[in-house]
Amino acid sequence: MVEDPAALQSILQSFARDAGRSVYVAIETPDWAWTGGVAADELRPMASLLKLAIAMAVEPLLDELAPQRAGDLVRPGDVSVLHSLTPGHELSPRELHALMLSASDAPSARWATTVAGLEAVREAARASGIEPAEVVPDGTFGVLGRGTARNAVDLMRAAADSVRFPACAQALRASIVNSRIPLGVTGEDVDVAHKSGTLLGVANDVAHLACSRGEVWAAFLSEAQHDTVVTGYDMGICTRELLEYAGLQVTRTVSFYA
Repeated sequence: MVEDPAALQSILQSFARDAGRSVYVAIETPDWAWTGGVAADELRPMASLLKLAIAMAVEPLLDELAPQRAGDLVRPGDVSVLHSLTPGHELSPRELHALMLSASDAPSARWATTVAGLEAVREAARASGIEPAEVVPDGTFGVLGRGTARNAVDLMRAAADSVRFPACAQALRASIVNSRIPLGVTGEDVDVAHKSGTLLGVANDVAHLACSRGEVWAAFLSEAQHDTVVTGYDMGICTRELLEYAGLQVTRTVSFYA
């Protein structure tokens, strides 16, 4: 058993020292387990984390759907990997599903929400404790909504289940957006964080950390942040301190952020 669970809780408190921040962490090892959080059940904007629910809702349909042309999916103003393709390039449903998670691609999420249907997305979110009424359609991201840090961990657990959702789990393992829980971040790194954040002050990250002895599930949600870069660094610092105190060595990180 870890020496002082209160010390782990104190580390979480250091992240949530500023208003508008929530965190929930579950550490599971063969010898001991611990869960803790600060404002873990406070509703916050989920932003792109709801792509996990979209992906789970559409996965059962992937083999029934037709390929899509990149030019038919993108819109002016989209920030998307699809812009790098010729308009006539066709992508399979499985490729779009993978891009939605591995690159957090918005046009792919819009497509998946349309074909899966809003109710199926709400049901996938509801299974992780998110109220269906909190998930609303959005013309840019597919859906938007609110949930809690605890909900975010449950969403990640479900989507990363390679038995129930093999396509989701594979895409998450190939994620290229693992940046808000950087294992090597140091306190000094905050000194260079001066760039104002975007997405209306929202910085979120939910991650599964596979360790040499056990695993860690962690979710950081926030809103009304003055600088989302600093908030993101604080997530990394908090995660590193948790791992160091618990004596856990990380072998692999799967993360999804917004």
